[in-house]
Amino acid sequence: MLTNKHYTYDNMYKNNVSSILIDLHTHSLSSGHGSTDTITDMAKSACQKGIQVLGISEHGPATFGSAKSSYFRSLKLAERRRCGITILYGAELNIININGDVDLEDEILTGLDYAFISIHPPALTPYEYADLTDTYIKAMSHPKVKFLGHIDDARFPVNFWKLLEYAKEHGIYPEINNGSLMPDAYRVSGQENCRKILDICKRIHLPVLLSSDSHGRKNVGNMEYIFPLLDEYNFPEELIINHRPDFLWKILDM
Repeated sequence: MLTNKHYTYDNMYKNNVSSILIDLHTHSLSSGHGSTDTITDMAKSACQKGIQVLGISEHGPATFGSAKSSYFRSLKLAERRRCGITILYGAELNIININGDVDLEDEILTGLDYAFISIHPPALTPYEYADLTDTYIKAMSHPKVKFLGHIDDARFPVNFWKLLEYAKEHGIYPEINNGSLMPDAYRVSGQENCRKILDICKRIHLPVLLSSDSHGRKNVGNMEYIFPLLDEYNFPEELIINHRPDFLWKILDM
């Protein structure tokens, strides 16, 4: 059973209980859409749901209305403990061209705890490119990039085998994004492609990060649409980062 205080899924292939202790892909009001909640609001919610490590990963400046470079530069001064839990500060970077450039300077990225690399329109146009694998690979070279954000979106296709094998070689981990699996998800083919990602990661023994992608406090820690896929693929719990804070610290060199 994978569980936290609010979200539970009985995993039929496991008899033990594992807690979702980590949620790194979340957004506050500083991302400019989807919420008016502050980081403290989100920390309170995370604490109530049993989360021990909350990551705030605002959209990069290329997302309309999101925080600018000065915001990310100042995060090194932000509080590390709120409401009794650990707060990490990252970014969900936008890949802004096929050369793998991103929307924050490397000098700013070095001051963050981690970064996701993701593709969102209008930075790149949906369905314009047949294969963006090499674009992601180039983007992985930027400082603090540790996670691949919602690579399940078929509007921005990749070769999953090539990308995930490269990620494993370079200590970078794919997320399985709850938002991609929701019935009203705006991303395309999330269910199908998350299954492909899990299958490959199981075969090559590459850990994954489960992500709520919560905009605001409401869905912090919510992985409910991910759990059935983990069960379907009999996905090993040792390959799930979210209940292994010790492994997370190694990933982040902290």
